[in-house]
Amino acid sequence: MKKLTQGLALAAAMGVTGFAQAAYIGAFANGNAPGAPAEQTVPGDNDYATRAKGIWTADAPLYSVGDSVLFGHNLKSTTADPFKLTFTYLGKEASDNNKFYWGNTLAFDTNSTPDDQYSAVFTGGMNQFLGFKFENGGGTIVNNDALNGSQVDPTSVNFNLFYIAEDEFLISFDDGYQGDDNHDDMVIHVKASKVPEPGTLALLGLGLAGIAVRMRGRKKA
Repeated sequence: MKKLTQGLALAAAMGVTGFAQAAYIGAFANGNAPGAPAEQTVPGDNDYATRAKGIWTADAPLYSVGDSVLFGHNLKSTTADPFKLTFTYLGKEASDNNKFYWGNTLAFDTNSTPDDQYSAVFTGGMNQFLGFKFENGGGTIVNNDALNGSQVDPTSVNFNLFYIAEDEFLISFDDGYQGDDNHDDMVIHVKASKVPEPGTLALLGLGLAGIAVRMRGRKKA
């Protein structure tokens, strides 16, 4: 039993090591990144921050009015290793059926409930755009690519980014409705994390299986 316990402890230790965090994603400016500071802060009528109206998660907002945000930026991979992405729908102000896709898979739309999640594994390699996009109620699509805008046109369909922590961002969408240029039409949280290594999981599984066999042997005795 002692050897089995030692083996399981080793497997658990390796498992913890296998889940260690690293830098997987980052925000990068494109040619539309603005220069004026006024174009890079959360406005006073952002309803995710103020909760004045709309449908939102019960959790406190992750940014506040006046906080710096990134326009004309995109999310890219910063590693060649595969990694897991977890998207969480935080809510919306808009009444239109705005949509969020991972690739061609619809993750969130007007029927989504705050705190709904969608996960995917990214295998695109180093310095690649993450494969998400928004679509507004009129069918206009904004991809996570170098065409993502900078809020200089109040009718532009674009998103901004807010840095929370390493590998963790908010993506705030503006669907282009004139007079409502405040990037609260749909707000998505994204977090990147390590994909568990198959060998580590197998070792943990063997340790647990060994305990089960041992316990069954005791019962028979």
